[in-house]
Amino acid sequence: MSFPWPIPDAAAPDIYRFTPRFFTNRGIRLLLLDVDNTIAPYGDDTVPPRLAEWANGIRQAGIEIYILSNNRGDRPSIFAEQLGCGWIGRAAKPGTKALLAVLQEKAVEPGQAALIGDQIYTDVLCARRAGILALLVQPIRLQNPLLALRYGLEVPFRAAYRWRSTKI
Repeated sequence: MSFPWPIPDAAAPDIYRFTPRFFTNRGIRLLLLDVDNTIAPYGDDTVPPRLAEWANGIRQAGIEIYILSNNRGDRPSIFAEQLGCGWIGRAAKPGTKALLAVLQEKAVEPGQAALIGDQIYTDVLCARRAGILALLVQPIRLQNPLLALRYGLEVPFRAAYRWRSTKI
């Protein structure tokens, strides 16, 4: 088995660039979403109308949404409740145990799933290791200097994506 390089399959400035058609054209049935800095900034526990509308469009296309977050607090359940979807917190990404359990529970093959996240070393690497579509977005807001440093360390992999492909 070869090493799964943490290079996303597609990248966009935000989740809204990933349309229902993007997913249906690729046979995606299950869309896993990170929470922190992917669908909401840290500290904000409310689903904005634009996110709710986007999620409804995804569901209307026959794609199930599921929250997969490393967050140790209540945020995954708070967003899952507002979006009307399942969730797992403390997912331990880039480990794949939680992600693979969701695929098994939902009877979805890896080629029918995608994960959207904002971090290369957790979200993208987890998706690549599990064999699902790895989608990267820009972080919504950088306030924590340690996170800014971490994102800085991701620059080579973000650049590798830009070199080998085009943005959404």
